[in-house]
Order: sequence, then C-alpha cells, then structure tokens
Amino acid sequence: MMLTFLGQPYEANQPGVAQVPTAQTGKYRGAAVQFSAAHVARRTNVQLTYRGRHYTH
Repeated sequence: MMLTFLGQPYEANQPGVAQVPTAQTGKYRGAAVQFSAAHVARRTNVQLTYRGRHYTH
C-alpha cells in the first residue's frame, strides 16, 4: 500500500499478526468463549531515517 507523509510517498510495511490459541476460557453473556493471544512478527530489515541520518531499531 502506497502512503504519503509530508508530501513524501512511501510503501507501507505492515507486520503479520497471528492468533495463537490459549487454554484460557471464559463466559460472555452466558456463552463460552475461547481466548487467543496475538503474536506479531518482528520486522527484520527496517531502514529508519531521522533528519537525513540513518539508524537501526
């Protein structure tokens, strides 16, 4: 997805989010609910720039 910030176009790099089921259960309005946890993949090749200087995360 192409985005623009302060007139500069850039490509959005969104990480993938996976849901991992857990053993936790509960009730919501009388119905049984199975909870899951989110696992966000790390970005490995992020190139950051601040005022023309490059740095890494």
